[in-house]
Amino acid sequence: MRQKFFISFNSADRTKAHWIAWTLKEAGHEVAVHDWEIPAGGNAPLWMNTRLAWADRLIAVISFDYAPSRYSPMEWASQVWNDPDGTKGSVIPVIVRPTSKMPPLLAGLSRIDLTNCSEDEARGRLIKGVDMPAPPDLKPAFEKIVGEPPDSQDAGPAEKPTFVRVSVSDGVPRWLKVSAAIAAVVGAVFTALTFFFADGASERVCKTFGGGMVVCGDYKDQRVQQPN
Repeated sequence: MRQKFFISFNSADRTKAHWIAWTLKEAGHEVAVHDWEIPAGGNAPLWMNTRLAWADRLIAVISFDYAPSRYSPMEWASQVWNDPDGTKGSVIPVIVRPTSKMPPLLAGLSRIDLTNCSEDEARGRLIKGVDMPAPPDLKPAFEKIVGEPPDSQDAGPAEKPTFVRVSVSDGVPRWLKVSAAIAAVVGAVFTALTFFFADGASERVCKTFGGGMVVCGDYKDQRVQQPN
C-alpha cells in the first residue's frame, strides 16, 4: 500500500536518513525530506507544518544525536499527540545507531532496527517494518507439532470409572454395634431366666402323680412326699 512518510532526523544522521527516504521511494512510497524540498531562503517551520499535515506517518531516525536536538521533538511529538494509543502507527522509530537516550514517549513503540546488518538486510527490515499488518493472502502451512504426549490427567480416564457405593456412617465401628447387640440379647435372656427361676418359681409347687406320689419344690429343691 502506498504511504506518505515524513522523515525526521538530526543532521548528524543525514546520510542514513537520505538512504531510508530513497529506499522507501523505490518501494513506491512518498517521502518528505526538508533537504530535498526547502530552497535557499525557504521557510522551514512553514514547510514542516504543511508536510506534517500531509504525511500519513512519521519516521524518526533514532541515534544518540536525535533525542537532544531542538527541532526533532517538535516533529514527532505532533504525531504522537494525534495517535496517543499507537493504533495508527503514526510514529515509527528507526534505529540507525544504538543509543540509550530514546525519548520516553517513543521508548514504548515498536521499532525498526537497522544496526549491525547488510544493506540488503536493512532494506528488507525497513520495507517490511513500514507495512501495515494484515492477514496473509494464502493459508499458512500446517506445521506438525512434535513433543511429549499430554498428561493422562488432561486426556481423561482411559476406562470407565468403578462405581463406589457410598453409605452414611454415624462414626461408630460396625464391630462395636454387633457386640452391643449380642450383649443386649444375652442380657435379656439372662434377665428372663433369672425372673423365671428366682421370682416366678419362688413358690413351692406340688404335683400329684399316679399312685398318689406328690412332688414339691423348684429345680434346686425337689422333694418327694409320700401320700398321707
